[in-house]
Amino acid sequence: MTLRQEAYAMIDSLPDDDSIRFFIDMIRQFNVVTKKTEQIFETEKSLSEKRQAFLHMEEMKQKYPFPKDYDYEQVRRENMEEKYGCVN
Repeated sequence: MTLRQEAYAMIDSLPDDDSIRFFIDMIRQFNVVTKKTEQIFETEKSLSEKRQAFLHMEEMKQKYPFPKDYDYEQVRRENMEEKYGCVN
């Protein structure tokens, strides 16, 4: 007897329609919980990967710090000028 046949036999052995409805509701709830659990695991995995990337960036920032007199705005202006030229 296959697993599917065993499941059908169990359903057939239920005494009334209410029992069958209860059984079907349990299966539906199980499917919903399973899907939600999978979504949670995927979200945690995604967050874990992002967290690892962030920690790696922080580690690199500490390992290779910018000079104290580094002017972010000046570098941005120079790169914008180099890429786009003079835009008025």
